[in-house]
Amino acid sequence: MRISCLKVGGRTIKTIVAVFLCLLTGIIWKSDTAFYAAIAAVLCVQRTSKDSFREAFNREMATVIGGMWGMLVLLFERNVWCIPYEVLRYLFLSVLLIPIINFSVLIKQEKGTFLMCVVFLCITVMHGNDESPLSFGIARILDTTIGIVIALIINQFPIHRTIHMD
Repeated sequence: MRISCLKVGGRTIKTIVAVFLCLLTGIIWKSDTAFYAAIAAVLCVQRTSKDSFREAFNREMATVIGGMWGMLVLLFERNVWCIPYEVLRYLFLSVLLIPIINFSVLIKQEKGTFLMCVVFLCITVMHGNDESPLSFGIARILDTTIGIVIALIINQFPIHRTIHMD
């Protein structure tokens, strides 16, 4: 009697390899944001190469747009108007999702809307105080691009076997 069976398919293996290579790249380049490359790799390893390229394009567009919005807002806060109360800053950042969402519709990138918002919030909320807005934003975009490239390369290798673990 078989109690359980764990199936590990080709896409899962490719995802594991891509994530490992992203994190390894982070160690080699001493990147604090390699985690974002790994996230991009997970999202971009798809069933087919065509699906991977489509997802990679959407991911890259969303990251660049969300990253640019985030960097602009942090630069504005640091150089023009610093909001003195955290609750007001969070209200300000939340309201700024409106133009980001509208922009994604305007450029017909609705599939990337949630990623644009996530990248924007990641940059402005999680990393707004710890370093230069430009350096973090560029590192975030670069790491995502690295994850996308690694995922696209790994996804070109055919793996058709499913490993069964009993």
